[in-house]
Amino acid sequence: MKRGRTNWTGVVSEERNSASQEVFASFRAPFAVPSFWYLRLCIFSVFTQEIDDWVGRLIEVIHRGGVHLPELDLWLDPHGARDWAFVSHAHFDHFAKHERILCSAPSASLVKHRFRVAERRIEGHAFGEPWQERGFEFRLLPAGHIAGSAMIHLTRLRDGATLLYTGDFKVRHGLTAEPAEFLPADTLIMETTFGLPHYVFPPEDEIQRSILHFVRSALDDGEVPVLLGYSLGKAQEAVALLVREGIPCLQHKTVAAMTDACRVSGVELPEPVLFEKEVPEGHALVCPPNAVRSNALRRIRNRRVAMLTGWALNANAHYRYLTDAAFPLSDHADFPGLLEAVDRVDPKRVLTLHGSAREFAAELRNRGREAWSVFGNDQLELRIDALREKTGDRRHPRPECGLREFTELCESVERSPGRIEKIRLLAGYLSGLEDADLKRAATWLSGRAFGRAHRHRALKVGPAVIRQALLGASGLPLSRYKAISATQNESARTARLLMEESSPNPQPVGLGDIELLLERLAVSEGSLERVDHLARAFAALHPNETSSVVRIITGGLRIGSKEGLLEDAVAEAFGRTGPAIRDAHMRVGDLGEVALLARTDRLESAQLRPLVPVLPMLASPEPDAESIWERLGGDGRVWLEDKFDGIRAQVHKVGDEVGIFSRDLRALDAEFPELLEEMREIDGDLILDGEIIAYAEGRKLSFFDLQKRLGRTKGQGDLFLGAAVPVRFVAFDALHAGGRDLLKESLGVRRRALESLKLSGSFQMIEVVEAGSIDEIEQAFKRSRKAGNEGLIAKDPDSAYLPGRRGKAWLKLKQAMPTLDCIVIKAQQGHGRRAEVLSDYTFALRDETSGELRTVGKAYSGLTDPEIEELTEHFKQRTLSVARRVHTVEPDVVLEIAFDSIRRSKRHDSGLAMRFPRIKAIRRDKTIDDIDTLAYAETLLDG
Repeated sequence: MKRGRTNWTGVVSEERNSASQEVFASFRAPFAVPSFWYLRLCIFSVFTQEIDDWVGRLIEVIHRGGVHLPELDLWLDPHGARDWAFVSHAHFDHFAKHERILCSAPSASLVKHRFRVAERRIEGHAFGEPWQERGFEFRLLPAGHIAGSAMIHLTRLRDGATLLYTGDFKVRHGLTAEPAEFLPADTLIMETTFGLPHYVFPPEDEIQRSILHFVRSALDDGEVPVLLGYSLGKAQEAVALLVREGIPCLQHKTVAAMTDACRVSGVELPEPVLFEKEVPEGHALVCPPNAVRSNALRRIRNRRVAMLTGWALNANAHYRYLTDAAFPLSDHADFPGLLEAVDRVDPKRVLTLHGSAREFAAELRNRGREAWSVFGNDQLELRIDALREKTGDRRHPRPECGLREFTELCESVERSPGRIEKIRLLAGYLSGLEDADLKRAATWLSGRAFGRAHRHRALKVGPAVIRQALLGASGLPLSRYKAISATQNESARTARLLMEESSPNPQPVGLGDIELLLERLAVSEGSLERVDHLARAFAALHPNETSSVVRIITGGLRIGSKEGLLEDAVAEAFGRTGPAIRDAHMRVGDLGEVALLARTDRLESAQLRPLVPVLPMLASPEPDAESIWERLGGDGRVWLEDKFDGIRAQVHKVGDEVGIFSRDLRALDAEFPELLEEMREIDGDLILDGEIIAYAEGRKLSFFDLQKRLGRTKGQGDLFLGAAVPVRFVAFDALHAGGRDLLKESLGVRRRALESLKLSGSFQMIEVVEAGSIDEIEQAFKRSRKAGNEGLIAKDPDSAYLPGRRGKAWLKLKQAMPTLDCIVIKAQQGHGRRAEVLSDYTFALRDETSGELRTVGKAYSGLTDPEIEELTEHFKQRTLSVARRVHTVEPDVVLEIAFDSIRRSKRHDSGLAMRFPRIKAIRRDKTIDDIDTLAYAETLLDG
């Protein structure tokens, strides 16, 4: 065999199969090998001459850092620059600045425009027109991949041997690329990007309908649909689809540039409209994938983003791309398309490259064709059943079970762009559940692991427990967890991707099984026991279901909380009205229980019950007394209450059973056991809304003193500062008293019910002052501030109690916050929608004595999204070091920080800490020399 060929496929490869080398070494010295090999090689030698003659009639192919045809000295899509090379299309990964470039005429235009190549080096040919050179006839055929993409067909003139090289190709007809054409050939060299059996794309019109549904639903909801696709190829397909349907669109600058280039090359597309800063209402936006993290795109707050890629067939696609949806619009052939191409060419020999080259070659051999990867190292014994066993379609078997149905619902709701469709999906699912599962599912979908009645069931499962359980279940190293977590910054997504890389043994799991797991976690005595329970559960779950369980545990399954979507779904599921469901939910506080009441037509029985907390009614801020009088002084009177510096809380009592709940409905029983004891002495069942304040030696203490009580258990006290800080409960509303639900009663009626309780000891009733003018409001505010309170709460005495609402019936007036000019020394990656930006800032003041910067606090609120994006780019360029997600940065950004108060604290090296710090402004007019000092901050200390 000439040119040193080492196998009989007709391909010389630098990646030689070690087994083949052993065979040929044995052939050179047959008497030095065992008799078994000697017999096989004798049989092989009988056919060697015939095989060599057959291979000799084929055009020789070498793979050496690229596909090379030595008889022509022609390279096919090589990565490095060559003297003469065929460039199949104008994508970056198929181009290099060769001395002489052979391509199609449309690609010649694109290459010249995109890569700034001198025209003398480009040789563009029309599709289908033959020419002869170096003893061969050449012909370029459309590949269907992108505009101008070409296959090259060669015929050796002396013996008629033929070869077809596809480059990247697509059998289906797209909207902007020329339809693919094939000619018969002895040798077919083909790309096999999607060469595994499970890559089967839906029909093209179905894909297009899905994309259009996504776009139209987003527009109907007042959002901006953003389609991500490569700037040359899929982006123009998306534009053409939108234009065909009459949907106006803007194009990212790189997409617009390629659209212009395609128009010059002959593609019929309208002149692009460039995206700059704003997207007009009713318009879509087409961008390249890497633009999704750009400042310009992140400024679009109401965006809804979809990725266009063949890899959307992978179940985890939109997780990996961090988009709202992914659609399998591809410019490559899928698995059936690859087989169709082989059948249309009908070659004697197939050489595969890219993607699943060896696997697809094995598939073709199983179908009776000679097929090999150009890279060599094929295994002759590989059969398609072995292939499928190896890949398992590269997916985990997913048992049919209740948890799978729950997960698929969540996935469908998440993918569905429209509110109406989300409600339909949720309602259909909920209406088909048995009672027990209905209660579980509705509770979890509302973002709670347990209903509110189970106040003592705290999971105590944090990120560290989840991480250790995932590592134990997957068997993967911590480094791999960190790598995945860094790209996702969300526990559920990380769990799913991590478990996909492991070998779980999925079992059928019902919703009752997950409830049992949650109960076990709640009663576990230590983190090791919780890790063990969770790891065993993860190992028995499909990766998709693992994601759902993590979200249930972390409260991340809050489906459609915006505008009461889940409440509307319950209403539709059981034929009730939305207001009726919301009213029942407000009273019961547990959507799982409300769903059961709705199913059995018992919503009217929904009543506020002691020991089932409700969200507190909130007050809206107003800047001054005049604004308060304008809103509430219509009848000549406004109720005023002091605003204390404490913890908002509800106290509940039914019989001898008592409970205390925070504003986020967390049980506070362990922190304030003395209040529980005194509550038992109050007559009757009750629910009171109020404030827990620190109180000692006849005066109110500050919130900093009260903080010492949080997180401590009964009898623990303060381990460092002596006895626990004494507290009082100041009641300002009665929600349930005298056996009555008082939510819909006026504040005046509720006040009389509160006064009838005769509170004493650590329980007291807030004083109410009636103001009849703006001046009286201002005087009351001054008295409140002088007494050490935060300000005033103004209330309409005729108002009902609206749980969880921040309306205009309650207003708050506080003193203007003091501010300090601080320097940023650290910037931390955010969470959720801020996972891609540095949004949490640690700031410092100057110690005049030493000249050093001393930390005084950390803030993450107050800036707009564009400002955060601007600072993110700034801090990334000025990062001194990175530890986990925290960047230590050069101190050159001054922020004006507002805060409620400042106290001494050991939390920071300054010895000071702010309460409720908030970024008021970026002080672009100031430098590090202008920041405030610790000495000045100490003059603002409370007390």
